[in-house]
Amino acid sequence: MGLRRLVRRLVRTLRRHILVDIAMIAAAVWFTSGVLFSLVEGVSIFDGLYWALVTMTTVGYGDIVPHTVYGKLIAILTILSGIAVYTATVSVAAGSLVEAAEKRRQGYIRYRGARHVVVVGWTPASEAAIRELRSRGYTGDIVLVTERPATVMREAELEGVVLVRGDPSRRETLLRANVPRANMVIVSTNDDAKTVLVVLAVRGLNEHARIVAEALHPENVELMHKAGADIVVPTRDLGGRMLATSLIEPGAAMFVENISRAEMRPIELHEIPAAPFAGKRYIEVLLELRKKGLTPVAVRRRGMLISNPDDNMVIEPDDILVVVVPSGQQPTNMVAAEARGEGEAASAAGR
Repeated sequence: MGLRRLVRRLVRTLRRHILVDIAMIAAAVWFTSGVLFSLVEGVSIFDGLYWALVTMTTVGYGDIVPHTVYGKLIAILTILSGIAVYTATVSVAAGSLVEAAEKRRQGYIRYRGARHVVVVGWTPASEAAIRELRSRGYTGDIVLVTERPATVMREAELEGVVLVRGDPSRRETLLRANVPRANMVIVSTNDDAKTVLVVLAVRGLNEHARIVAEALHPENVELMHKAGADIVVPTRDLGGRMLATSLIEPGAAMFVENISRAEMRPIELHEIPAAPFAGKRYIEVLLELRKKGLTPVAVRRRGMLISNPDDNMVIEPDDILVVVVPSGQQPTNMVAAEARGEGEAASAAGR
């Protein structure tokens, strides 16, 4: 039953497409001309159809030509019909390509990919988030949901970003962005009430995606968590506290500034898996990583962040270490290589 419905829907779609009409006209001209060539020139149906195809495509004859007056008249009509059909096909195909490109540029599309990042809303925060994702090496698709795609195209040149136009609080818009199959979602709408609605809608469509939301007012942070956001960043409150900290404790503010610069930052924050250090005390891991130029500052365990851990805290296999690294280094690769080296050495000792 499902297959039959799919076939009927495909047939209805094809009937509505002008290229199908042109193809049917081309087939009718080809078949009619082939039969007439066969009758008038006294050749087989196959030769007649071959003759008609060569004539329609204006390739020219190298082996057979019409000899009778009627045959030549049919050839003339076939050539004219073939040119008309060819011109119409090229025009419609080119128009369809241009229309599809314009729809994509304006965001009137349905994204078909999966395991992508969806950014909901066009704000200074979401623009910075997109640029940060690219600068950190994320090469997957980023789908930007916005009601103002023209503004995006005017204000920024974002390569590799797919635009989906529509109200992000509507389920239909989120479905066109394929939110159910997204890995991560960033929500920044410049309106906390709308952000809460979007987070609710996103969580309803995708139970497993990591949702990060921007809160303009700190009193809405808890509400966004209850709506389904995994992480909420109170940007304005955070910015205000940084301004005050810059006056009283400039060193702390300078540290945050260094890790938040868009370009040419001297240090970065990264996460690395703690599995290679499982069973060791935090102080041992700290000293070991310091030799590699990495400084652990926190541990993420079962969704909770442990800042400035106790020296004697034992590292678990599923822990994640938050480390400060010099800009440009890839700490994950360094730790993985070190772990492989230790594993090979232990295996050789066992042999």
